[in-house]
Amino acid sequence: MSLTRRSLLAGASAATALALAGPALAQAELSASEQRLVARAQAYLQSMTSVRGRFSETGPRGQRASGAFYLNRPGRMRFEYDAPSRLVVVADGSNIHRWDPRLEVYQRVPTSQTPLSLLLAQTASFSNRNISILRVVPSPDGAQIQLTDRRRPRDGTLTLEFGGNPYRLRSWVVMDAQGAATRVQLVTINPAASLPDSLFRNPRGS
Repeated sequence: MSLTRRSLLAGASAATALALAGPALAQAELSASEQRLVARAQAYLQSMTSVRGRFSETGPRGQRASGAFYLNRPGRMRFEYDAPSRLVVVADGSNIHRWDPRLEVYQRVPTSQTPLSLLLAQTASFSNRNISILRVVPSPDGAQIQLTDRRRPRDGTLTLEFGGNPYRLRSWVVMDAQGAATRVQLVTINPAASLPDSLFRNPRGS
């Protein structure tokens, strides 16, 4: 199995890289209300520094998985899949490691080559030169923000969903160039005062 951006983001095993669903919108073309929704989402991501919780993943063929996740921004994240999968995906600050103990398959890719780089960057911003906002869809308590990577605009799209009270990142969906979508829902997300460094080390053999 090759290490794709889908296999990394969605739990990383949840996601794919980004395909143009239509012409990219520059941020300057967003309405004032859309710009406010984007600014609120950015502010939330910037404040989300150390958290833990549970996730649920639905793949393009309806397959389901769940597990625990840990985030320590900037740079570090861990997804632990429940049995029978037991897949572990770790971002250590530079690379993303994917370890499948059942198949004894290990893979690694630079974080910068995956959509996770948006969530893990030092500064959470949708306005950098590598990101295009395709659309902003308001919801009663938040918004969905669909993004593409300017460097690889034909690879697919990443949609982040925000909302709730308290406001938070609820889920993300990655759709590949063939229209296959993988959704990762953050079932719970809670502040974590301190997360051990051991969580964010290469998971192979741990």
